[in-house]
Amino acid sequence: MADLFITPPERNHTRSANADWMEIQALRAAGRRSTIGDILGVFDFNGDAAADDDAGADLYEESILEAGRNRPIDDMFDELQYRARVLGDAYPFTVDMSPPALVQIPDITSTPGRVVYLFCLLASAIRENRVQPAGSTNAARKEIANLFQVCACLAAGGYIVGDVASFGFPRATGTDFLPALRDTFQRFGAGEVRPAVSPGHPTAAKDDGIDVIAWRDHPDRMPAKLYLLGQCASGRGWEEKSVRDRIPQFHGWFSTPPATHCLPSMFIPFTLHHDVSGDPTTAFQTVLTNKYLREERRYGIIFDRFRIAYFAGVCLGAGDDEPSRVDGRERFGDVRAWVETTFGIPGFIESV
Repeated sequence: MADLFITPPERNHTRSANADWMEIQALRAAGRRSTIGDILGVFDFNGDAAADDDAGADLYEESILEAGRNRPIDDMFDELQYRARVLGDAYPFTVDMSPPALVQIPDITSTPGRVVYLFCLLASAIRENRVQPAGSTNAARKEIANLFQVCACLAAGGYIVGDVASFGFPRATGTDFLPALRDTFQRFGAGEVRPAVSPGHPTAAKDDGIDVIAWRDHPDRMPAKLYLLGQCASGRGWEEKSVRDRIPQFHGWFSTPPATHCLPSMFIPFTLHHDVSGDPTTAFQTVLTNKYLREERRYGIIFDRFRIAYFAGVCLGAGDDEPSRVDGRERFGDVRAWVETTFGIPGFIESV
C-alpha cells in the first residue's frame, strides 16, 4: 500500500481548512503535536522543505517583518484558539503559543464530546478526499453517514433536553416508513398518521428528507411543545438540502399534523465557515456572525462540528433516564470504535 498522506494546506486556504490540517497532523504525529514548523514547512516561507519547531518559531518571528506573510498563520492559530474556547472539554487538543503548537490531550477519546469531535473531523477529511490514497479509507467511508446520524441525534438530545427519534433511512430497527412514522409520533403524543399511502404519494418512501425528530415535553405531555425536525448532510452538498422546504411535505403524511410550528435544523460534520475567507477590514467574529445569520434564514438551526460535539457531550453526560429517550445513545460505542479503527489504518499514525 502507498504511504498514507493528508493533502497539504495552501496559503489561500481558509483559516478553518488550515486548522483542520493542523489537528489531523497532531493526531498523526508520533509526538502527538503539530507545530508551527510543520505548517511553515508546507507553506515554504523560507524556501526550505521543512522547519523544525525552534527554527519554525524563529522564521515566524522574522516573517512578521514582511507585511502580510504571517497572516495565514495568525488566522489559523486564532481559529484554533477559538475552537478551544467554544468547545471547552469537548476539544481534543490544547493550543500552545510559545512556540506555537497544537497538542493532543492525553486520553484523547476519554470524553464523549472529544470522540464526536474527532469523528466529525476525520469524516470531513475522508469525505473531501484529503486522506490519500482514498482507497485506504473505503471501509471507514461506508460507515460515515450512518454514524453521523448517531452523532446528530445525540446533539439534538443535548440541545433539546428531551426525546429524539432517529428517523433517517436505513433505520436501525429496519421499520418501513409509515410504521416508523406511527411509532415515532405515538412517542411524541400528537398527530394522526394516515392509515395508508395516499394516491400520488411515493409508495416506497424512506424518510422523506427527515433524519432527526426531537421534542421536549411539558409535565402535562400535551401538544404545543418544542419540536425539531432535522436533516443530516455528511457531505459537502448540504446547501441543497434545506429541511425547511421539506416540512410541509413531511406533514402531508398526517391527517392531523402533530404541530403547526417546528424548528428546522441542519446537521453538518464540518465547520459552517469551512469555506469562508477572512476579510482584512472586518473582525472574523463579525464575518462568522453574518454567516450564521444568512444561513439560518434558509436552513434554520445549524449544528456544525462544534455544536454537535458540544451538545453530544451534554447528552451523554445526562442522567440515567436518558438512554430510552434519545435514539443513538446505545450506538455511541460504534462511533468510538470507528474513530479508533481510523487511527489504526496503516500509515495513519506516523512512525517515530
